[in-house]
Amino acid sequence: GSGVLISPEGYIATNNHVIENASEIQVVLYDRRAFKAELLGQDPATDIALLKVEADSLPFVALGNSDNSQIGEWVLAVGYPYSMNTTVTAGIISAKGRSIGIIGRSLSQNPASALPATAIESFIQTDAAINPGNSGGALVNMNGELIGINTAIASLTGSYAGYGFAVPVNLAKKILDDLKEFGSVKRGILGVAFPSPAVEDQYFQQQGMDPSTIKGVFITGIQKGSAADEAGLKEGDIIQRVDSVQLFTSAEFS
Repeated sequence: GSGVLISPEGYIATNNHVIENASEIQVVLYDRRAFKAELLGQDPATDIALLKVEADSLPFVALGNSDNSQIGEWVLAVGYPYSMNTTVTAGIISAKGRSIGIIGRSLSQNPASALPATAIESFIQTDAAINPGNSGGALVNMNGELIGINTAIASLTGSYAGYGFAVPVNLAKKILDDLKEFGSVKRGILGVAFPSPAVEDQYFQQQGMDPSTIKGVFITGIQKGSAADEAGLKEGDIIQRVDSVQLFTSAEFS
């Protein structure tokens, strides 16, 4: 697997599935220095984990703003695929807010590791080549800023087939900050239910609705006594914005 140094003090972001169930974790840098790493925390719901190595003045990547990234923008994927040492591939952002159900499948296959929170997927999709071993590596923009943590591929063969997926850095940053401070992720619960991002178009069609007319997140249920209930949200409402950010799909809302 791969990882990303996010501070000179040795904090490293990676995927949860890279280190899950490991009894010992070793980090090897591009200059062959090796360190024993401490696992500070992990979040199966977003497939993010935070490691720490005891070192100073390490090279690190600056965090960008994944909300500002654009479809068609050039990006680089950096990682360690197939044990081929450090490798960089180039491509574009081909979609944003993707949900492919891969985290949900991993949680159901390993329920002992699952958190009470449901899986959260709002991937950046890229055609930069991502292969087994790239997991946990950096997706960077042309300014060299980290905009995503490479996490998954969509492939019938298990190898690169044109689609790779990265956790947006704006989502990962909240997770990493919580893991650093608390060792676990602190989440608020709004108390709304909505169609699964992977099947929401099918849901609308089954309900006799045209998906193109739903400009936002369609609420299918409200938890009694929740913040949403107290705020007056009702089943059938459509959440169109969070602050000033326009929503089109439930994946963006997640």
